[in-house]
Amino acid sequence: MADTFNRKIDELIRDVGAGKLVAGCTVNQPYAQNQHQSLWFRHTNGRPLYLGGPLLENAFSLVEGLSRKVLTPHGSELKSGMQDVAEEMARYVLENAPKDTGQLSLSGNPWVTDNGVIIYDRPSIAPREPD
Repeated sequence: MADTFNRKIDELIRDVGAGKLVAGCTVNQPYAQNQHQSLWFRHTNGRPLYLGGPLLENAFSLVEGLSRKVLTPHGSELKSGMQDVAEEMARYVLENAPKDTGQLSLSGNPWVTDNGVIIYDRPSIAPREPD
C-alpha cells in the first residue's frame, strides 16, 4: 500500500512540477493604478479596486477551481487552470474598471509564469494610451 502511494505521489510531482506558478493581469494604462487605488473618485460606471476587489471577493472559488485541476483523469491541468484564473482577472477588469476613463476596462493583459518563464500572455484588447 505505501509503495503504491509513494509511486502515485512521484507521478503527481512529475505531472504538476515544482516551483512557482503565478497568474496575473496587468492593466497597462498610464492612469490605471490611480483609478484602481483612489477610493474617493466618484465613478458613474465602474468601481475603485476594480481588479483587487473582485479578486479578493472570489478568491475561494478561484482556489477551489484550481484544486480541481491538480488531479484529473488526464494528469494535472494546473497550468491551464492558472490561465483560466488570469483570464478571469481580465474579466474583472472588463466588468469593473471605470468606463468613463478611456480604454481602461479593455486593458487587462492576462499572463501566467512558471518559475519566472512566461507560459501564457494574451495582449489586452486596447493598446496603451499616450502618457
